[in-house]
Amino acid sequence: RTKIPVVRIFQAFIQHAMKFSLASFNFRAALWLLTGLFCVMFLLRLGYSYSSRSRVQNTYTDGVSGSFFDNQSELRKNYASESKNAEPAAAPAGGNASAAQKYEKTASLQARTDNFSDDEKRLREISRNFDAIIQYEQRSGNPGHRVLHLMIGVRPESFDSFYVVAQQIGKVYANTVTKVDKTTEFRELNAKKASLEKALASLTDLKNRAGSISDLVGLHDKILEIERQMQELGVELGNFSAENEFCTVRFSLHERAATRTISFLGRVFDAFVWTAQYYLLVLLGLALVLVVAWLLTVVASRLEGFGKKG
Repeated sequence: RTKIPVVRIFQAFIQHAMKFSLASFNFRAALWLLTGLFCVMFLLRLGYSYSSRSRVQNTYTDGVSGSFFDNQSELRKNYASESKNAEPAAAPAGGNASAAQKYEKTASLQARTDNFSDDEKRLREISRNFDAIIQYEQRSGNPGHRVLHLMIGVRPESFDSFYVVAQQIGKVYANTVTKVDKTTEFRELNAKKASLEKALASLTDLKNRAGSISDLVGLHDKILEIERQMQELGVELGNFSAENEFCTVRFSLHERAATRTISFLGRVFDAFVWTAQYYLLVLLGLALVLVVAWLLTVVASRLEGFGKKG
């Protein structure tokens, strides 16, 4: 009889000891798991700081949202011509408009560089070597973030060679070549010119005839208006003349700011701060999941109890 209480006490002690050991084991396992999660996040973030993708995001970019010249509609247009058939000698000496194709050829290049001054000098030197003409220029930005936009007129026979050499300046990240036929537009301008010349000749004949002062004043105004239109037309046709034949190269040079060097301790500190922030968010998320799971369990047990009572 005296042994029974002793056995019961011993059994109770063993049960409590096992429960305490199990609870202690679960606590240690959870602690190691959470600590391991923190260490993994920290190491991943530290490794990411050395990746090339991280360095690219810290360098200067222009957003690559499109070329600067896309929004410049008032710039000069360059045109060139080429023979449509293999026998250009058959064309009249005066240069028949139908014997040649008029076209507009444009190359657009966008480049980044770490040596802005040297690459700008090279670009201007290449333009001089090819007898090209800088027709538009815009500079902006402070050292470290400078931008240069050049519109260069290149002779048609030198266009391809110039384009190949220009791609060696900086690091080109966008380049396009566009060729648009302008023969129809050229013919329309010539037809409009011929029509204006006939109208001007007719009005000049009327000017020599007798008439009222008001009629002469009105006639004079019409003559001036036609002459103004012919001058504007002459400027447009002048772009198509053989002397002004160019192809266009639009070059945008962006200076890339030097990448900021970070010490190892700085990277460790940045990784620790980032890990601490997102680690807390992860813990809050886990706590929220556990609370929701507990509430669902309580609600389910209550509903089960009500079902048994019913």
